[in-house]
Amino acid sequence: MLIALQLLGALALVVIASDAFTNAVEWVGALFGLTRSAVGAVVAAIGSSLPETMVAIVALLFLRDAQSQAIGIGAVLGAPFMLSTLVFFLIGMTALMRRSNRNIHAPRADTLFGAALFVLTFALALAASFERQRSVHIVAAVFVLLSYLLYLVYHLRNKGPEADEHPPPLRITPRTHVPRKRAVMLQLLLALGLTVIASRWFVSSIAQASDALRLSPFLVALFLAPIATELPDASNVVLWMRRRQDELALGNVLGAMMFQTSIACAIGMVATPWQLGPSAYIPSALALLSALTLIAVVLLRRRVVPAALLSGGLFYLGYLVYAAMTRSS
Repeated sequence: MLIALQLLGALALVVIASDAFTNAVEWVGALFGLTRSAVGAVVAAIGSSLPETMVAIVALLFLRDAQSQAIGIGAVLGAPFMLSTLVFFLIGMTALMRRSNRNIHAPRADTLFGAALFVLTFALALAASFERQRSVHIVAAVFVLLSYLLYLVYHLRNKGPEADEHPPPLRITPRTHVPRKRAVMLQLLLALGLTVIASRWFVSSIAQASDALRLSPFLVALFLAPIATELPDASNVVLWMRRRQDELALGNVLGAMMFQTSIACAIGMVATPWQLGPSAYIPSALALLSALTLIAVVLLRRRVVPAALLSGGLFYLGYLVYAAMTRSS
């Protein structure tokens, strides 16, 4: 019971901090006149990815013991797995539940670019794990970081509709119609500090939960950490899809996948031996298959349709069955 309460407390702090951070970065987009593409794929994606990334940073760079490293790598690989399967499925299902116009109105070129770059980046990070030489890991880390830089350049230079000029009120100044830039930056810093504290608490709680349940810390982190910390992405997806701002919903998810894969994997390659096992390769392969399915369907149908994303749910369910069968055997 105590462990469950600690997990819930850490989760609550993570969600509060993430909400404040995402709210602040939305105002960054409004105050600096960014496009919807930049807000969804870059600004909102970074904000909603921050909790998961901080879990990996705290576990891999600060705690550094064997159990924390297993938790960190589980968080690193769990984020793209969760986003490309369960959250993909959520987008497709939300579109199907609309009464009319059930197609997903997201730019085909942006979708193909984001999904293809994710596949190449994640595949490179996984390929590096087959080598034991640290120099190979460092070179691979540099390339995955460069791939994210390419992603940033693409979206920041992409022309399109401008972002919403009036996001929800800034959390720390709810009565101010247009907050000052320093108020926005203050909220960013406060949210970041709270995220660091909550992430460290969450990592230690996951370690205790894995001991209590007699499960591998990696397996617990692979499922539990992403479900908890990807809540901001799921919330953004539902909100934007119901507002019929599909390009923001899908752009946010693809941007979060790129951010997690580039930044978190680079940290993992530099801070750990980066030697993975079957328990890591299987969900990673399913994440790649889900992204490749999206690419294939979009190329064939020449637009983004719900079916291109619904298959992610099958990949997620398949891994749940595999994990349960492995556990029972």
